[in-house]
Amino acid sequence: MKTYYLITGFLWLLSWQLQAQGSTQITLNQAVRMGLENSKQLKVAYAKTQEAQSQLAQAKQRQYPTVDMSAAYLRVNSPHIVTHFAPPRNDTGQPTATATPEVSQVAYGIVNVTQPLFTGFRLHHSVEAAAYLKRAAELNAESQKEDIALNIVAAYYNFYKLEAAHDLVEQSLEQAQQRVKVFANLEHNGVITRNDLLKAQLQQSNIELTLVDIDNNIEVANFDLGILLGLPENTVISIDTTQISDVAPTAEQAAFYLQQAQTNRLDLKAASTSEKAAHANTQATKGGYYPSVAITGGYVNAHIPGLLTVTNAVNAGVGLQYSLSGIFDTRHQVQEARARQDESALTTAMQADQIKSEVFKDYADYQKSLKKIETLKVASQQAAENFRITQNNYNNSLALITDLLDAEVARLQTRVDQLHAKADAQLSFYQLEKAAGLLSQDFTIQP
Repeated sequence: MKTYYLITGFLWLLSWQLQAQGSTQITLNQAVRMGLENSKQLKVAYAKTQEAQSQLAQAKQRQYPTVDMSAAYLRVNSPHIVTHFAPPRNDTGQPTATATPEVSQVAYGIVNVTQPLFTGFRLHHSVEAAAYLKRAAELNAESQKEDIALNIVAAYYNFYKLEAAHDLVEQSLEQAQQRVKVFANLEHNGVITRNDLLKAQLQQSNIELTLVDIDNNIEVANFDLGILLGLPENTVISIDTTQISDVAPTAEQAAFYLQQAQTNRLDLKAASTSEKAAHANTQATKGGYYPSVAITGGYVNAHIPGLLTVTNAVNAGVGLQYSLSGIFDTRHQVQEARARQDESALTTAMQADQIKSEVFKDYADYQKSLKKIETLKVASQQAAENFRITQNNYNNSLALITDLLDAEVARLQTRVDQLHAKADAQLSFYQLEKAAGLLSQDFTIQP
């Protein structure tokens, strides 16, 4: 028997250690940082930034000289070669017979260098457009940081609400269990009816079912939050409640957040930058109306045994190219580019209006959440007083057991609602900060 208790104690200690190893207490700031570091969505956004960087490098590279090299060595058959040059003559003025050269191989090498001088400003504006697109990709990536951070904050507060509600329901369950024990003794002594005991037991069962639902939701929320933070699947997350204040943050006036949104919203800056890229692309397309001028140079070295040898054949000059028929194509291409530019400008204006609407809505929601806190504070006090009076009336046989149980349920519900309202108010404040482009300052999200 002693061995059995030793083994049981050892297994309990081992399981406790394993659970402790998988449990992690995380503050809100740590959660945001970990979520950003492990976000696959953010990594995709950074990959797009690298792609835009490569496109900018390619656009810049087109401004530099292009160098083409080619060389070949060929084996050929014995061709019949007839030369049309006048044959040499002897001292008497008669043409001399010349032997036909035998050609069996050919070798040559060519190097061409071209440096654009003027391309109708196409290269310049192409680089400008690529630079704007790169900046837009960077701004979009930074904007997604705030979206991801807000999702993490929402998941964190949702997890907190579940754990806090679990504590309240667990306390209520202990009270219900204690009441059932008391009622069982009273029913056994004939003080109360069997029906009153059954009602108390039914309430206990309902609270137990509520607790089961909350536990299940906590497991799901724990798993989802772990995925957001990049934690192992078996990690048990513990919320640091010391950073969650019972007092809602103080908000500025709505005009302040509207002004801040126009200045700080990175997605709006990205849209504006994309609009500049569209304008630069239109200017680059207009380059088709102009001729292209380039400096060209080349080097040729060839050797045909028995027939021809060319060494150090260097050429240089200036080339001019202009497509007359291409003017009509350029006109349509410019019209298309202008349409895209107008579309980009309208998209930016629409996004600015949408941001204004988003800020105003989030501000109104935050004010609503503050009023809700005050209302639920009064309701919680009323529910507690109602339960006290109903309990006294029941003890004095002036109220039914159903009245007492309903009063207790109402008290529990208002306490849970009040707790949720405080958490929702803080989340609503962060939503307002994100709408105004200020969330990065709350969590020091560096661009």
